[in-house]
Amino acid sequence: MPHRERYLFVCTNRRDEKDPRGSCAAKGSEDVVKGLKAALVARGAMKVVRACSSSCLDLCEEGIAIVQEPDHVAYANVTLADVEELADAVVAGTVVARLVAHPKASG
Repeated sequence: MPHRERYLFVCTNRRDEKDPRGSCAAKGSEDVVKGLKAALVARGAMKVVRACSSSCLDLCEEGIAIVQEPDHVAYANVTLADVEELADAVVAGTVVARLVAHPKASG
């Protein structure tokens, strides 16, 4: 199996519609992962970056979640409109700061 420089794990978890946390799939994450794959193909980057579906990333309340590895970056509230910017950033080895999920203060 080829080793890539970076991976984008896109939550495609689907929960019951009544669950108050919601789910990324219900918010359109399946289209986001498809869009990321197409954007990476268009950039000729599929051998260095892989976008793939993931189960829950525990950011349910914050919209569609993506984790970028090995950078340990979590993105939240990602939309289909963010796909091109995310693809450019991951190929360049950078981060889209405006989408970075920030941990909530406990207490």
